[in-house]
Amino acid sequence: MKTLIGAGEECNEVYVFRGVIRASAHNIAAKSSGGRDLWHRRLGHPSSRILSYLLSYVDVGKPAHMETVCDTCFRAKHTRDCFQESYNKAAELFGLIHCDIWGPYRTVSSSGASYFLTIVDDFSRAVWIYLLREKREVASTIEKFCAMVDRQFDKKVKILRSDNGLEFMCLKPFLEKEGMLHQTSCVYTPQKNGRMERKHRHILNVSRSIMFQAHLPIQFWGECVLAEAHLINRTPLTLLNGKTQYELLYNEPLPFSKLKVFGCLCYAHNVSRDKDKFGERSRRCVFVGYPNGHKAWRVFDLETEEYFFSRDVVFHENEFPFSSPPKATEALPIVSIPETWDDDFEKHGQLVTTLMEIHEPTGGDVRGSSEETNEVREDNEVRGVLMELT
Repeated sequence: MKTLIGAGEECNEVYVFRGVIRASAHNIAAKSSGGRDLWHRRLGHPSSRILSYLLSYVDVGKPAHMETVCDTCFRAKHTRDCFQESYNKAAELFGLIHCDIWGPYRTVSSSGASYFLTIVDDFSRAVWIYLLREKREVASTIEKFCAMVDRQFDKKVKILRSDNGLEFMCLKPFLEKEGMLHQTSCVYTPQKNGRMERKHRHILNVSRSIMFQAHLPIQFWGECVLAEAHLINRTPLTLLNGKTQYELLYNEPLPFSKLKVFGCLCYAHNVSRDKDKFGERSRRCVFVGYPNGHKAWRVFDLETEEYFFSRDVVFHENEFPFSSPPKATEALPIVSIPETWDDDFEKHGQLVTTLMEIHEPTGGDVRGSSEETNEVREDNEVRGVLMELT
């Protein structure tokens, strides 16, 4: 069977092809070996780049300018876009705040909290932490924070950024009333709230450090987190050109002399001595934080196990009361029993019989003097037997 490969007309002694389908050896080979889409399906849906490597083995056809959409590839191999590092920064204080909640923790803190709410100012990177018992306290805490910013810094929070938790979504009426924007991250995309996620990692790293340093029990984790926020706001940052968040917030130098080693031993003045001239004048305590709104330190009394504020405190920053091991209990004396079958065994038998007679319950509640005398005599006999055994 003959195949027509072309037809034309004679023109100036030259045959010119007119209006025919061109055929070539390449097309014939492509038909015989299969098209590009066929090989794409045969090889398990590889990429176009992988298919181009097959040209040295088999003719898979030239790639089209507009490749067909493979529904199977999208359904089987679709991935998420890369997250680029963000360099955006608010132009002023409280122009943008980040909020997130951490918890619940399996151990309740000394204040009864299982969560803590973290608020970060995007411009100054200042941190505020609030211990919470339940998630429903988030809304009221943020409302109080916005009121504090308005009164103390004469600023208005413009944008609040958080995840899609119900504790933040219920703030919609309040935010609309105050004219604030609420920016939320995409569902199951914590990377969009990466600044807050990294801050939580920073908070926990510092909190663990000061807890391990002082060997504090786990119920002090709330005090560690609050003290850590105080320290972070007073630590210079490279991002702020060596300045601290405190300086950006208050525009004044930081008094570093007020910082003490967290968890160290301290002695607080005992103000309630019941007017006893010979009573103790101090209380042995552990330093557990910087209370907000008080010109004092927060300490924990080791004897009464209570928290209180005091300004009259003497610190020993190289000693940590919780680092000392507990006192070992005194071991009870052990009476050795002979293992040989000799006269000592008979003596021990007499000793056991005597002890059983001594501890045998009596019929009445009141014993006479003669019974007491017999008991004293029997006790002396027991002591004599013990001395012979030793």
